[in-house]
Amino acid sequence: MSQENTTSKQPLIRYVNRQQMSWRAVDVEKLIGEDHPARTIWALVGRLNLTPFYQAIESSAEEGGRPAFDPQLLISLWVYAYSQGIGSAREVARRCEYDPAFQRLTGLAEVNHHTLADFRVEKQKELDELFTQVLAALSKEGLITLEQVMQDGTKIKALASSRSYRQEETIREHLERARLRVAEMGDPRNTRAVRKQRKPRPAHDASNKSGWRVRWKSWRSGRHARVEKKPSGRHG
Repeated sequence: MSQENTTSKQPLIRYVNRQQMSWRAVDVEKLIGEDHPARTIWALVGRLNLTPFYQAIESSAEEGGRPAFDPQLLISLWVYAYSQGIGSAREVARRCEYDPAFQRLTGLAEVNHHTLADFRVEKQKELDELFTQVLAALSKEGLITLEQVMQDGTKIKALASSRSYRQEETIREHLERARLRVAEMGDPRNTRAVRKQRKPRPAHDASNKSGWRVRWKSWRSGRHARVEKKPSGRHG
């Protein structure tokens, strides 16, 4: 109770003690709601073919070595971070210490910012388009909202009115806006949480060079986006 609120008698107050240390049980599954985007991101990333990322891990059960972080975890962390406008590996690592969504993804484990940055930089080519496809899928289903600054400086939202566009045009809209979000996040080794907005890249067709594509089917309640890998080789 502050001095300004003193009275003629001394009331009994249950004061807040912020100097104390406490131990408490945490139910990781209940850190976020059932419909939280972080849950959807984990499930969607888990459906992708991540074999190349697992094959790149040097340690193995046969030869030993230090266990590596699950690529599904690292990818999910970056996808969720990008959906929140976070592009700094340090900021992602910091969020893992207190943000319920990040904590649910990590299972309360600590993830070093060097690990996050190295993974993002070393796998940049593969991850750029993968992130684009996943973010576009989530955006189209209304699970996240991407806000970008276009060339004319006008802010737009990725969840466009379904009455204004045909389905194919809407998919391209979401893909392009997701691609812009990935591009604007910049170098994960930067200390800033969000990179300054950059001019968008030229539009690309949904059938991209890296071979990732999205097939739009029911997700939840009759709507679902499935991301899969095209066969290797050149594409027109």
